[in-house]
Amino acid sequence: MGLRDCRRLVRPNLLLWVVPLYMAGGMVAGRLHMPALQPFARGIAPVLVLLVAILEAGRRKNGILLLLPLFFLAGFIRTGQALAPPADRHDIANLVSGRSELTLSGTLAGMVEFDGRRSRFDLILDGVLFHDSSDARPRFRAARGRVRLTMRRRPGRALLPGARLLVIATVDRIHNYRTPGAFDYRLYMAARSIRLSGLVRSPLHVMEVRAPQDGILHRLRFLPERIRARISAFLERHLEPATAGLYQALLIGSRSAIAPGTLEQFKATGTMHLLAISGMHMGLLGLMIGMALTWLMQRSTWLLLHVHVPTVALLLTLPPLLGYGLIAGMNLPVLRALVMAVLFLVAIILRRQSSLPHLLAAAALFLLALHPLALFTASFQLSFAAVLAIAVVFPRLHDLALPGQGRVSPRPVRVLLAGLLVSVAATVGTLPFMLYHFNRFSPIGPVMNLLVEPLLCFWALPLGLVAAPLIFIAPGPAALLLRLGGAGIQATDWLTARAAALPFASLWTITPSWLETGCYFLLIACWFAGRRIPFLRLVTLAGLPVLALVFTSGLWLPGRPAHPRLVYLDVGQGSSTFLQMRNGRTILIDGGSRTSPRFNVGERIIAPFLWKIRRWRIDDLVITHPHADHFNGMAAVIRHFAPRRLFVNGRTGDGEKGYRELLALARRKGMKIIIPSSGRTIAAADSETLLCLGTNGLPPAAGPMSANDHSLVLLFRDGSCRFLFPGDISTTGEAVLLAGGMPLAADVLLAPHHGSRTSSSPPFISAVNPELIIVSAGRAGAGRFPDPNNLRRWHKRAIRVLLTAENGTISCQSDGREIMVRDSAGNHWRIAARAEREKRGLRR
Repeated sequence: MGLRDCRRLVRPNLLLWVVPLYMAGGMVAGRLHMPALQPFARGIAPVLVLLVAILEAGRRKNGILLLLPLFFLAGFIRTGQALAPPADRHDIANLVSGRSELTLSGTLAGMVEFDGRRSRFDLILDGVLFHDSSDARPRFRAARGRVRLTMRRRPGRALLPGARLLVIATVDRIHNYRTPGAFDYRLYMAARSIRLSGLVRSPLHVMEVRAPQDGILHRLRFLPERIRARISAFLERHLEPATAGLYQALLIGSRSAIAPGTLEQFKATGTMHLLAISGMHMGLLGLMIGMALTWLMQRSTWLLLHVHVPTVALLLTLPPLLGYGLIAGMNLPVLRALVMAVLFLVAIILRRQSSLPHLLAAAALFLLALHPLALFTASFQLSFAAVLAIAVVFPRLHDLALPGQGRVSPRPVRVLLAGLLVSVAATVGTLPFMLYHFNRFSPIGPVMNLLVEPLLCFWALPLGLVAAPLIFIAPGPAALLLRLGGAGIQATDWLTARAAALPFASLWTITPSWLETGCYFLLIACWFAGRRIPFLRLVTLAGLPVLALVFTSGLWLPGRPAHPRLVYLDVGQGSSTFLQMRNGRTILIDGGSRTSPRFNVGERIIAPFLWKIRRWRIDDLVITHPHADHFNGMAAVIRHFAPRRLFVNGRTGDGEKGYRELLALARRKGMKIIIPSSGRTIAAADSETLLCLGTNGLPPAAGPMSANDHSLVLLFRDGSCRFLFPGDISTTGEAVLLAGGMPLAADVLLAPHHGSRTSSSPPFISAVNPELIIVSAGRAGAGRFPDPNNLRRWHKRAIRVLLTAENGTISCQSDGREIMVRDSAGNHWRIAARAEREKRGLRR
């Protein structure tokens, strides 16, 4: 293909070429994390712009081709700028480097959201006071930026958006769980220009400040958010809590009041997207306003004679759409829906509504220019993939919906088939992204969307949109309309609850690779290209089963690593270790963390990690003792990974919520529950052995032993390499092991009880004599886990110490003689096994 052919291909569809290249540049900037390349890219971009201008001015037709690398560089530069730290030295992200007690001065950015336990709000800062300042008379310093604040209950009084506040909070940078597969919360918040979060310990620490009279611009700026807060309060007063929560999601884009169980129903049935402000919302609102305006304007003979009424009606629809977007919070999904709706209306006005792919490309480019980090969000990827898939099948929709010669199917059946085709197309188009971000999809999703969409989008939503303005002028009729719409929401709730209970309503899978995703879309493209080249459809029909076999190969052909692998997961203040042996056997030792009730460590960290490393099944689970920070994520593992055996210490777990329910779940799933004693082999293969050392079966201590001291203590041996897992034993449990003469020597030690001051006695550490101690603890436990005295003693013995709170997830790979250790930042260390060191005559 020559340059002339390339120009002919690119010029008529320029947007369809430059937008993917802009995205590719952004993706490269996000994945490489190489800020040093940014100056180089900024230097090349002006040169390309100049070349394009010269070639176009000289009527050289090759200038159009230079736009392709130019847009790639533009995406790379714009995304790199968004990922970089703020340049403003007064930005709060540059003023706070760690956990700090602060008094913040600022403006409430939006509506305070309450989920039944906690309140959440954003503060736009103008000043900050550091409590630990060394100044004799601390003063407020200028500060800019946003902070996400959380409080464990409702504010003492209603706080309206735009209010000036003084807030005492514990503030820190936003941190991720640095475990592969875990949600990138820091990037998610950075896309919203928020890099710090804080905890407000009491409503008394939030004080509204009476500021001078706010100007008209200030009042107008926060008016949409105040209207949003008013609608939210009205819904809470006049509807049942469950109905009000769902209506808030539909009308104002807030899901905070929806119960977790209800959200799970919508996720399991593939209808979660209906609870987000989408193009459907904007389209319905635009249609309702446009039809009303058209009807009113057609009453005037003068208007009919002097203007094109449909065009004027569409133009007058744009301001209400913008207003609704502001009231709905104008977050990324709302902005995306608004941009799509506005572009589509403009295309109708310009008689270009058939160019849907070009409209989609223009919307994507506009959004990414404003919010480049949106490229990495699930909502952006899913929504554009769904709309693109629907655009591809749009000609077929036209054929189905409209009457034609020789058709015998009644119109309702054709409309139903068209709706099913739309739902199936959206499912097919978004499937890889659903599996990549959420590891699940709903086979009943297309059918459920056909059932649920009329209830929500053509019943509850229109009534809610009509009721919203009436709230301020006629509260009685507004409440009546909302109750009528609430009946549709209640029907939806009932329907999704029944459907979610079906055996295969939702299927969980491993995370697809980018290669698998690319092959999938290539095969789908071959199917549609098969209209002209029929052979390509045969390629799709043959390729999709092969791709499915490759994707699911872990189910019927589990991989076997060359060397055993142990991964100490970053789960916060808790513990979880994944072990895979050479024969492919997989074992999870503990799985829990001290987290909030709405954050399930099994669903949010452990299971995504296992899916990320492409594990469909786990063979064995071990719970060293029944404390929540060691077991409260295991239920998710049992549900999703079908383990065969569960090893426990036999204690009842009195006082620990959920432990008995966990054991009952294991029995229902057919798991064998085993209580091992000292000397029991849990797993063995060739040179590898996972052995239980105690404390079951050992003579008890003379004094009382705590629940921690009854922890299962495990030793993994691979050739000369040793790994010790002592659970949460204290010095008492350590003494029991020492008195029992257990073989405690190990190269890698998981610190007992997270390194607390009640553990790691000098005799125990001397008996283990590790080269490396790994402390599984959260950032909030700094100063206690590990205990500073323990740290000093370990360092004095020249023992290397790694903390999951600082190093993230830590992986160890053994070849029987040496251990390769790597943390989440890519740092790595090589440790020779003790026996190998002794052979070489080496000392630490």
